[in-house]
Amino acid sequence: MDENKNNKDIEFTDIPDGTSGDIYANLKEKLESVEQFPGIYNFKFIITGGLDKIQDLRAILPDDEFIEQASKTGKYVSITVKKKMQNADEVIAIYKQTGNIKGIMVL
Repeated sequence: MDENKNNKDIEFTDIPDGTSGDIYANLKEKLESVEQFPGIYNFKFIITGGLDKIQDLRAILPDDEFIEQASKTGKYVSITVKKKMQNADEVIAIYKQTGNIKGIMVL
C-alpha cells in the first residue's frame, strides 16, 4: 500500500488477485483490520455504462446517501455511497451485488 495513502483506504489493487486464495476472504481480512463495525462505510463507484446504471445501483442501496460527481468531460460519474454496516460480511455482500452490474467499476 502506498505510504501516502490514509491507512483506512482499501484499494482492490491491494488485495491479491485470487491466485493465492479467495479474494473475498482477503477483502474481509483487510476490512476487519482497518474499519470499525458497526459504522459508516463509504462505497465508491465509477459509472461508465450510462446514467441508467445509477438506478441499478440505487436498487441495491435504495435508502442510502449518494454523492455524485461528474467527470470534467461528462463521460463518467463517480459515486460515493455512505451506508451503516454492521460487519465486513455486509460490505462484501454489497460488493458482490454491485460487481454484477455491467458499466459500474467498484473502487
